[in-house]
Amino acid sequence: MSATIRSTLIAWGAAAVLLVGAGALMGGFIAQRPGAESAALELRSDRLAQALARSEFDTQLLSAQSRLEASQSELAMERAARSELEKNLAATQVELGRLKDRMAFYEQLLPPGPQGSIALRAVDLERKEHALSYRVLLMRSGKSGERFTGMLQFVAKGLEAGKEVTYTLKPLQSRATDSAALLTDAMLGDDQSERATEILRLEFEQFQRSQGLLALPEGFEPKSVSVEVLEGGIILVSRRVDL
Repeated sequence: MSATIRSTLIAWGAAAVLLVGAGALMGGFIAQRPGAESAALELRSDRLAQALARSEFDTQLLSAQSRLEASQSELAMERAARSELEKNLAATQVELGRLKDRMAFYEQLLPPGPQGSIALRAVDLERKEHALSYRVLLMRSGKSGERFTGMLQFVAKGLEAGKEVTYTLKPLQSRATDSAALLTDAMLGDDQSERATEILRLEFEQFQRSQGLLALPEGFEPKSVSVEVLEGGIILVSRRVDL
């Protein structure tokens, strides 16, 4: 075999080997390609699942924050309501203290009398220039029943122009009853008797408080006043107060 033929055969053999190697490589590449696509698809699925999970977590977080804000708002409203209740309670306690101070006037109590009897439980008289202020508490012993109707009367004894005289004092201002209504009409003219009757009238079941001002005649210096409770013109109870 000539050298030329031998060289040609060697070249063909080498070419055949190269073709076989290239085919093997191509076959391996083709065999491996479907696995790479599957891995990429799986990676994309994982990322999508993570994105969905993150979105759900964000939604739950926003919902929790909204509930927290609502709870904080309700708590603030409850605190405001509690503060208002505390203020009302403090105001009520102050008012209760005032009522207790007023009730101190009632503490000058006398022993209870027979069933249904009327008692002057407390009497307070104070001189005020040309008038005499009074506060009187009347109580009826026993259980409440028929209303008592009567009159208050103030009989003053003292000096006028160096002589001992006695006056039945008339109201200068109408009484302030438990309704806390205080009028300031002067007792003048023909209405004086009617107004005096209305001012000094008593009507109660168990207790009544009466207060007001009594007019003092000019030049009259009172030394004592007898506070009387009348029923049908009859004196039921009387108490003398020295001034």
